[in-house]
Amino acid sequence: MSLLEKLFDESTTSVHIKENRYLLKKVGTPGNWKLIKEKKFFNQEEINELINEILNSPKTVIEIERQYTKVIQLDRYRIVVVFPPISDKIEITIVRPIKRLSLDDYWEIFQEYGKESLDRLINRINAQVEGLLIAGAPGQGKTTFAQALTEYFANNKKVVKTLESPRDLYVEADIVQYSKNYANVSELYDILLLSRPDYVIFDEMRSDEDFNLYVDLRLAGVGMVGVVHSTSPFAAIQRFIHRIELGVIPSVIDTVIFLDKGKISKVLTLNILVKVPEGMADPGLARPVVEVKNFVDNTLEYEIYTFGEQTIIVPVSQNIQKNNQEIIKKIEDNVKAIMGNKKFKIELINPRYAVIWVNEKHKKDIIGRKGRIIKDLEQILTMKLDVKTFTN
Repeated sequence: MSLLEKLFDESTTSVHIKENRYLLKKVGTPGNWKLIKEKKFFNQEEINELINEILNSPKTVIEIERQYTKVIQLDRYRIVVVFPPISDKIEITIVRPIKRLSLDDYWEIFQEYGKESLDRLINRINAQVEGLLIAGAPGQGKTTFAQALTEYFANNKKVVKTLESPRDLYVEADIVQYSKNYANVSELYDILLLSRPDYVIFDEMRSDEDFNLYVDLRLAGVGMVGVVHSTSPFAAIQRFIHRIELGVIPSVIDTVIFLDKGKISKVLTLNILVKVPEGMADPGLARPVVEVKNFVDNTLEYEIYTFGEQTIIVPVSQNIQKNNQEIIKKIEDNVKAIMGNKKFKIELINPRYAVIWVNEKHKKDIIGRKGRIIKDLEQILTMKLDVKTFTN
């Protein structure tokens, strides 16, 4: 057994070595690990022996090499070596994924919501998702989920390529893995656009160049899955807000999957429509608004819109959601008393303004002679009402 392999057991996720200090290990699973200090002391000679073993392995790929740093991929091990003067002593960090999961292992969040929610998400991934972000704090299982999603797409007859730095996704050999460190952005753009993948899995997006490449490829029609560090699902979206125009956001990001402790914690979806933002009453203030909704229950969580020259991000409180539902129910009860079993739909623009959608032939039933019925309804509900028609 090699010196490197002796450092790991089946539950060790990472090893942290510093010259003339005791060995540190993280043991456990993403989000549920503990730090253990072992009574193993590494002197300079032992560290150099380990570094030489790593560098001389036929499986070693040096992803990044600078004067005082090296980032190495050796089979499943991602290794970062830092030398003085950047660090005060020689330091080695070795990370290894302890699990290889499939997409089927991630559906715990949907158990309480039933099979329908799970089916909707699977259908969305299969048919709709083209701009997906996998988000979460460091060490919460983003890369493991990205790996599972990569193989899911590949197994469903999609051409998938990965873009990584370093190349540490542990995927099937048929999947091409590109390194950001051996080509410039223009070259990668040309390669990925001309090779026509169905999906590109972009691991560890950090710099402006990374985000710009993601946006350019997505707008060119390539399905993109980006992995980003963030402390909340919405924080991942914020990484794009000041980089692209508001109206382009839903074309670049349509879904966000947030990982916490190795599990799916929340799924957000994005869409854009013209409406009066929540909290505004004047119909004249209608504008393009990006809605960010919780996928499971379809509740609105955030609105993003421009006001003057500023981009406004407004969290929509649960109280507003509840009040809106109560307003819609009140309108529906009053309209049903007039329309009976005739088909209609209520679109709440804001708490003081709503649209009643009815079939063309039933429009007169809700408006009344000389508009008497709709005027009375406005007085009862103390809000402005419009009547519009649909064809079916």
